[in-house]
Amino acid sequence: MQRWIGGLACLWLMASAAEAGQVSIGFEGPGEGPAPIEMPEDGYRVVTRDMMISSPTKSGNGSDGPNEIESAMNTRGAVAILRDAPFVFVSLDWQTETGAPQVVVEGYLGEMLVARDRFVARGSHDAFTTHHAGALAGQIIDRLILYPQRDGSGMGALDRVILEDASELPETS
Repeated sequence: MQRWIGGLACLWLMASAAEAGQVSIGFEGPGEGPAPIEMPEDGYRVVTRDMMISSPTKSGNGSDGPNEIESAMNTRGAVAILRDAPFVFVSLDWQTETGAPQVVVEGYLGEMLVARDRFVARGSHDAFTTHHAGALAGQIIDRLILYPQRDGSGMGALDRVILEDASELPETS
């Protein structure tokens, strides 16, 4: 009986360790075309508005994964990443297609805006650049909203978003 309980405890610890740490949201489930309004990925819920999924043949070089996500042309598309448990935004991979497009990233805890970052893609068409959290670094959130630019001023593709478990919720007074 003790061996069974010990084995069960070991399995629980291994499962907990596997869930902890960093997660890469890579928009890998759907095929090329309009992004689904909602899709689960790695324990998170990804909700989109006016977004398109592109394969490496259409956008980027596929170095970070099989798909990228970008706004539909001339719309203010958005991607919301949500989870019932708190998390922290670490970084994103953003690539330019034309111009110097930006992606605005907002982190929320409940209804409160915690912080906002803005990243600008500069460089060659095929090069993804990793942008690390600035104002959002270490901030505990439960919702991340990304607004990637795709208009006459610039077009960019988002390849992946790195998140990690939050150590604990902040205390409220």
